[in-house]
Amino acid sequence: MKGMSKGKKIISVIVTALIFWISCTTTMAEEEREKGYYIVYEEGTNKKIFSTARVLYLGDQYLNEQNILYEIVKISGDKAYAIFKEKVDIQRALDLPESQVMAEVFEDEYNTLKMSGAKKEKVIAIYHTHSDESYIPTDGKSSIPYKGGIFKVGTALKTALGKKGIKAIQSYQPHDPHDSMAYQRSRRTATELLKNTPDAIVDIHRDAVPAEEYQGNVNGQPLAKMQLVVGRQNPQMNTINNFAKQLKATADKKYPGLIKGIFYGQGGYNQDMYPRSILIEAGTYTNSRYKAQDGANIMADVIATTLYGEDYEKETTPRGGATTKIPGEGGGASKALLWIIGIIIFGFGAYMLISTGGVNVLTAKIKRFSGREFANFLGNNKSALKETKKDANSEERQVNNEDKDEG
Repeated sequence: MKGMSKGKKIISVIVTALIFWISCTTTMAEEEREKGYYIVYEEGTNKKIFSTARVLYLGDQYLNEQNILYEIVKISGDKAYAIFKEKVDIQRALDLPESQVMAEVFEDEYNTLKMSGAKKEKVIAIYHTHSDESYIPTDGKSSIPYKGGIFKVGTALKTALGKKGIKAIQSYQPHDPHDSMAYQRSRRTATELLKNTPDAIVDIHRDAVPAEEYQGNVNGQPLAKMQLVVGRQNPQMNTINNFAKQLKATADKKYPGLIKGIFYGQGGYNQDMYPRSILIEAGTYTNSRYKAQDGANIMADVIATTLYGEDYEKETTPRGGATTKIPGEGGGASKALLWIIGIIIFGFGAYMLISTGGVNVLTAKIKRFSGREFANFLGNNKSALKETKKDANSEERQVNNEDKDEG
């Protein structure tokens, strides 16, 4: 009896650990460094490729401004090393412009609208997983809990889209504290936004690297560059990646230098929820927020052109245009099922031995999760939320005035 009881306890522990791992492995992979950042060099030449404050993992990739793809092969302290993978012909992503491709599921709706002469409004959703993120030169701090300067960058994007005839729905819901569980909290916000059936959903952040990493100039206008982030732990990564490439291809064509690159990180970033999801890093904490807002203003045209075509301000296309597919891209539902099964069968052992570097690292993360992280999960400050929602009403009015006062 004792043997059976002991065996049941062991099985119970294994099952509990497996469930825990499935629910939070992706979350752990979305961590950011509490202090400092990585500098990534090309292996063999020691040429700097980029810097990032996101926690790096072997296999992460980066498509730089010149559309050269690198893969992380070594991480040592604050340094990481990557190898050349390929030179990407980014403009191929625009061979079949998204505005000209309609998914089969929307064909009947499209034909009905065309026959009736009715039009559907264009809708884009905006939210902020890391709602404390701010810009030191203009906000005074790098972090302002529950009402960071990042909201104003989102408002700049919303305002710019509105001027182009596109309805932008921005959530001012905070998801503090700024920890690895923030994406789980913001997932609820994204779920609410998706009830509006937007054409795309955008999660706007800012980076935490030196200012020069994002300093740019587009058509003679100084601004903070944008960086796109795609999650590798995602059953529909191909679709999200294709959307990201289309955005960068459009920007490269119309506004060279606006998008500094695409980071492919181990994590999900809630991008499994919708085929046109993207995470945008708008500058870094040491840039002026006004410069990030300037970048967001131009990014509005990039997003609109990618979704609706060059003539988006003249013609209204029905909502639900499909992201242009790339070779080998299959159905999302079947891939999701295979992905989950794969995690259950192989994930736990692979995570311990490869992703974390061993059992000790995993144990440390579990201890931290069960302590600070889990306590923070339900720790949103209700009074701060009320204050944030009150401030939200004035955000859109403030952003235009602040732009005028920049000089």
